[in-house]
Amino acid sequence: MRRNEPSPLRSATSPWKLLDRLQTLLVNPIVAWLLRSPLHDLLSGRVMLLTVTGRRSGAAIRLPVLYERHGDTLTVISRPSRLWWRNLEDGAPVQVVLEGVTMNGHATVSRGPARMEAAERQGHAVEPRPAAGGSVVVAIRLLTREPAPVPNGGGLWWRWTRAVTLGELAGFTVPAVAGVLVAGPEWGMLGIGPLLQGAAIVMAGAVEGTVLGLAQAYALRAALPGIATRDWVRATAAGAVLAWVVGSLPVVLGDRLLRWPPAVLALLGLTLLVAMGLLQWRVLRRHVRRAFWWVITTAGSWLVALGAFAVVTTPLWHEGQPGWWSVLVGLLGGAVMAVTVAALTGAALVRLLRS
Repeated sequence: MRRNEPSPLRSATSPWKLLDRLQTLLVNPIVAWLLRSPLHDLLSGRVMLLTVTGRRSGAAIRLPVLYERHGDTLTVISRPSRLWWRNLEDGAPVQVVLEGVTMNGHATVSRGPARMEAAERQGHAVEPRPAAGGSVVVAIRLLTREPAPVPNGGGLWWRWTRAVTLGELAGFTVPAVAGVLVAGPEWGMLGIGPLLQGAAIVMAGAVEGTVLGLAQAYALRAALPGIATRDWVRATAAGAVLAWVVGSLPVVLGDRLLRWPPAVLALLGLTLLVAMGLLQWRVLRRHVRRAFWWVITTAGSWLVALGAFAVVTTPLWHEGQPGWWSVLVGLLGGAVMAVTVAALTGAALVRLLRS
């Protein structure tokens, strides 16, 4: 091997090349889907989807990129080793999905001081030589928007019911499995006490709330695009945690809970029902009139759904049954509960938006 030739092993195992490969195969498709979805605002404040046409192949190259916006100009930083920007060196049309909106633009590769200043604003280390090393800056001037799809005025109830049913069913799987594990003898063998068992249930409930919040935000975006996904998910997850704290008390306290005053038990039951709706109301009230009805209707919906859960699961649960059967029964009850609460809250949402 000649002295100046790079080692094949070294070039093949370059950390940047490996990271780029993993990003292209695993991360980019997920991020691209998210940027085109109603949940785009989880990322679109800093990330956009860029489409570049290959100069030689004519193929569309789509990749998520970090950007900085100044008016109608976007700035994108890239490492020289990532070759997509070379299709833009002489200036070329591009398309971006920016904050959920598809727009056309014209891109050029910046050089010299402009390149250094833009890169430094985004925290990149830039070498003074524009042709070697450092970062490459692509400037995109926004031109026109693609025609927006005509919004569907109807179908909100069906969109909400479908999304929330799937979200609640997927989310409820976690606390259902956690509940069966907590009730099993393995926990006692591991020396895990009731307090830690309750903490496990609450953490599983936080996962359920997050998944449900994402599903609801997905459906809600069609009717109320001004509600930030992060705000709605945080409110839903916090409400779920509060509800599961109440729901875990029988595990933590056992029979001692029954000795509490009836008024306290009634207050705990009320908290279980209104926790999620109350915290969601704090987000909803900035966008909808008479939003407090959401607290009342969601509490009623959860009361009916929990009743449906009990009706389905109580006859199927027996002491000493296998753990896998308990999980299946819990998932069946979760499905019934999910459909019920989704349909009822969807009807409440439609009525609220029409008021």
